[in-house]
Amino acid sequence: MKVYNTSFKITIINEYKNGTSYKEIKEKYNVPKTCLYDWLKLYSIKVHKDEKIFTYKQYEDLQKQFEKVSRELEIIKLSHCFADSPRKQKEEAIEKLMDKFTVKEMCRVLNLPTGTFYNYHLRRVKITQNQIRDEYLKGEILKIFNESGQRFGAPKITAKLSSLGIKTTKSKVSNLMKQMNIKSKQCKKRTFEKTQSKLTYCRNYLKRQFEQTAPNKFWVGDITAIFIKNNKFYLCIILDLFSRKVIAYRLSSQNNNNLSINTFKDAFEIRNRPTDLCFHSDQGTNYTSHEYRDLLKSLKVKQSFSSKANPYDNAVVESFFSNFKREEINHHSYEYFEELQESVKEYMNYYNDYRPHSSLKNKTPNQVENDYKLSVLAELFV
Repeated sequence: MKVYNTSFKITIINEYKNGTSYKEIKEKYNVPKTCLYDWLKLYSIKVHKDEKIFTYKQYEDLQKQFEKVSRELEIIKLSHCFADSPRKQKEEAIEKLMDKFTVKEMCRVLNLPTGTFYNYHLRRVKITQNQIRDEYLKGEILKIFNESGQRFGAPKITAKLSSLGIKTTKSKVSNLMKQMNIKSKQCKKRTFEKTQSKLTYCRNYLKRQFEQTAPNKFWVGDITAIFIKNNKFYLCIILDLFSRKVIAYRLSSQNNNNLSINTFKDAFEIRNRPTDLCFHSDQGTNYTSHEYRDLLKSLKVKQSFSSKANPYDNAVVESFFSNFKREEINHHSYEYFEELQESVKEYMNYYNDYRPHSSLKNKTPNQVENDYKLSVLAELFV
């Protein structure tokens, strides 16, 4: 049996004490493990203030217990859970801390079977990138939907998203709107019957050429009725076909020549008295009256008429009134005329500034007019 001197034993103990592992000591000195622990029993150290004596083995065990308790406390602290916390809360906490502690250790501390955790971790449905994007789109869709006064459907919301740099499809927007259970304000569309009657003295210069290349070439106008309880009010508007912009409008309790004449005068002044202008309307008495026709002649404005009882010849303004009633009027119960005035004013601003038009490549009327002004200025500097 090999005999080791005291100096050698103390050297081995000091190395072990300074952190050298038993494996390293064995490789270096070829000392059996039993010898090492026997020497540690013989050469113990003093720790604590009460002068208690511990062997290195006892000290090492205590140190391991301390580290174990410290890790358990750290797990409880970081997980915000205890052994009696709800199972789902513990599962979610363990999943978040998998890169810091072992699953086995965390399950032991939080009193959760390891198999239960892995069943949750491996089988649950993970949130995909598509789901994350859908949640983001839902927020943007709802924001635009509410900003439009709940008037926009999938096509216009898609156009608005595109203008904000958010690329998606109409079908995707439609599906997400169904999931959120939101839909635009709607009402039954109007239908018209065609007529063959014609009046030769009312000429149609427009001939359904609704796409114009510049502003103040063709304006269109019409009047519609709006009810407040049993009282009827009349809205007269004038649109520029180039931009579909509402140039002027008036609201009145009487449908007479003054309503249509004053509306045209407003538009004519707002547009700085344009030249080479043609105004198109139906053959209602407001527009065929001598007073109205004389006004347009004095302003050197050519007058154009739709065929008798044929709304398709003035489809743009008819479409405007249809959208206006579907998106605004049919969703309010007005008590006073002032409420109707405010509602009409808000819609006109919304229509000109916010509502995209498919015929305008999903731009608003004001955007189209501003783009035209910029192009004219650019040509002047070429």
